[in-house]
Amino acid sequence: MSNSSSSVRTRSERVAALSSEQPRWRRWLDVVITTPSLLRFAIALGVAILLAFIIQGWNPPFAYRTGYIPPRAIIARVRFEVVDSVKTQANITQKTQEILNFYENRPQPLTQLRAALKDAVFALMEGATASDEEVDLASLNSKALTTLGVFTNPNVGEKIDPKESLQAIREMLIEDKQLDKFDQTMRAVFQPLEENGLLDLLSHDLAQGNQEKIKVYVGDKVDEAKVVEVASVRIPEVKKTLLSNLQNEIKRTFPASKSDVVGKMVFNFVSETGLPVTLRYDSNLSEAIRKKILEELPPITTPYLPGESVLAAGGKPLGLNELQVLRAEHTAWINQLPLSEELIRLVAFFGMIAAMYLLVGLYIYFQYDSSLIRDTGRFVRLMMLVFVVCWGCWFAANDVWRAEVIPIVICAITATIAYGRPLALVLLTTMIITITLSLGLGLDSLVVLGAAACSAILFLGRIRSRTRLIYVGLGSALITSTTLIGVGVMVGQTVDMVPTLGTNSITGSMILGLLTQLVSEAGRTGIYVVTACLLMTGLLPIVERLFGVQTDLSLLELGDTAHPLLRQLAQRAPGTFNHSINVAAIAEPAAEAIGGNGLLTRVGAYFHDIGKMFKPTYFVENQSGGNRHDSLQPAMSTLVIIAHVKDGADLARQYRLPQSLIDFIEQHHGTTLVEYFFRQATKKSEEDPNGEEVSEHGFRYPGPKPQSLEAAVLMLADAVESASRTLVEPTSARLQNLVNDIATKRLLDGQFEECGMTLSQLGLVKQSLVKSLTAIYHGRLKYPGQQTA
Repeated sequence: MSNSSSSVRTRSERVAALSSEQPRWRRWLDVVITTPSLLRFAIALGVAILLAFIIQGWNPPFAYRTGYIPPRAIIARVRFEVVDSVKTQANITQKTQEILNFYENRPQPLTQLRAALKDAVFALMEGATASDEEVDLASLNSKALTTLGVFTNPNVGEKIDPKESLQAIREMLIEDKQLDKFDQTMRAVFQPLEENGLLDLLSHDLAQGNQEKIKVYVGDKVDEAKVVEVASVRIPEVKKTLLSNLQNEIKRTFPASKSDVVGKMVFNFVSETGLPVTLRYDSNLSEAIRKKILEELPPITTPYLPGESVLAAGGKPLGLNELQVLRAEHTAWINQLPLSEELIRLVAFFGMIAAMYLLVGLYIYFQYDSSLIRDTGRFVRLMMLVFVVCWGCWFAANDVWRAEVIPIVICAITATIAYGRPLALVLLTTMIITITLSLGLGLDSLVVLGAAACSAILFLGRIRSRTRLIYVGLGSALITSTTLIGVGVMVGQTVDMVPTLGTNSITGSMILGLLTQLVSEAGRTGIYVVTACLLMTGLLPIVERLFGVQTDLSLLELGDTAHPLLRQLAQRAPGTFNHSINVAAIAEPAAEAIGGNGLLTRVGAYFHDIGKMFKPTYFVENQSGGNRHDSLQPAMSTLVIIAHVKDGADLARQYRLPQSLIDFIEQHHGTTLVEYFFRQATKKSEEDPNGEEVSEHGFRYPGPKPQSLEAAVLMLADAVESASRTLVEPTSARLQNLVNDIATKRLLDGQFEECGMTLSQLGLVKQSLVKSLTAIYHGRLKYPGQQTA
């Protein structure tokens, strides 16, 4: 009576209960305004801000590429100027040829030459002071005569008679016995040469500077460098005027002497000795001055006027020159945009990102798996994938490469492996729309990128070999290339544009050229698709590790019985190893019967009982003698049995098995009851008058319950394989009853509540298990004389 009265609520309590129910928007608000939700919101906002800065969402994108055929002429929107590279280069070349190069003058060799000349004249003074009858030419200093060119070969220098030369010296010495005036005369002749310097040939060419004039400086007096005509310092040119200069200067100083003879004597001396090179090219200084002048040289630009100047003709493929002009116009147009328009575009960019978030988020939350959003780690990996792919597309969309299809295909394959085809299609669709609008690629690029992503997603399937991705790449490349050609023709990138080239008829060469360009672009895109799949082959281990998934390729590697854990299991617990092999054999077809991953189930079955290798003799399949549980209390035996789940999970983590396999180890018993020891404990409790009631809680596995169809299938396969060994005559009917009983117990125990298994799927699993067990325990004919085992 008391129980019934306490369960009845008063009117005020019922009203209070009704009024306490919050509206839906309030419940949603309570879910959103939590620390994890705000953290995920901040991560999504941070990704959007990074994308906005990378793509520059406040600026209109540049929409033209090389080879694009505009349907009509493109007219300038703003006034701007473009550097004329041809004229600028011509101006640079001309200016370079006008630049004066620097030469350092070292006049000491010319000073030494004058001193040697004076010594040679002194050597002839004795013969020059005697009378003609007394002069004995043989007694004169023959070296001096030769040095002054008196006996010079007529082919070199000027031929001079010895007596005539001595007479000329005598007349000169009458006025200048100490040769002071002669020295001053030579100084006057050689002074311009000493100041300007001498050289044979210029050390710089026309591409390095002026060939007619140079700048000459002495020592470190670069600031006092003077401009010198090259003709006045080139030795061959100097020799042409040296004789006349000598004769004129000697005649001016010694009017009564034979200036012609003395001039020839000095000229012969200089010719025999040779004029020294005194100018050295200063390459470092000249290069520095040249670089400075050219850097300060303003470029020559071509002005374009808004509404008047034609930037590119309609119907003609854009070349590099047209693209340069269009890019300059685009930059000038962006620079004059008001701040308000940039803010509007930035808000629109964030709105586009928010729409992408909302579309994908709603699909994930209501149709796919809400844990992808609720789990912060998985959410961060998803956002990282979005950011990396968007940044990769922006980087690869450069006109030189046009390889934005590579990150798109890589993302498509990654999303398919990590999340499956449905979510990959939704995610890639929204991302391609966002990327196309952000980069200004146009409708044709949207269709081509969509074809590449969808074909890669649909062709992918299960990766059971290393060549699978190559076949996916080839198939996707064929679809993408064909789509690009078709879309190019449809949007008017071929024949429709030819008449606007200024001709009245369409020629075969025009059509062929445009089609060749389109086919070339399609071929390049196809190569990019194949390249992306080849890159994905190397990235597979990273993707599996990062997203916690396994492809069939990695599962096949893990399912090798030579795996260290499986070898240890076979050595320490051979019965358990045999049990695991049999469970795998019957679980794989059962999982495939309901559309699950049979290979994953098989590999999970191999490892599901590895925890038993720590205490193998406590499990019946490894016992060959007595039962070790006979000496233990049921509760203790239960702890030993249950511990293999935790031990197996720890061992799997130690060997770095993927999380999907660890889930099989933790979930293959769910929260089921260890019935044998629970019944023993209950029996002992009933026999003991002071015994307490035995609770099921202490005899249940810790769980969790199966979270996937594959884990649920493994739970049933593990139970029926163990139970089938207790049957004396495992006929098909008995096996069917056994499977039905075990499946019904698990169903009523609520073990399938969290994996999403339906009753129809459970029926298919039972049929598959019965079929597999019947095949294992099939009967054989008894041959005559055969002994019963």
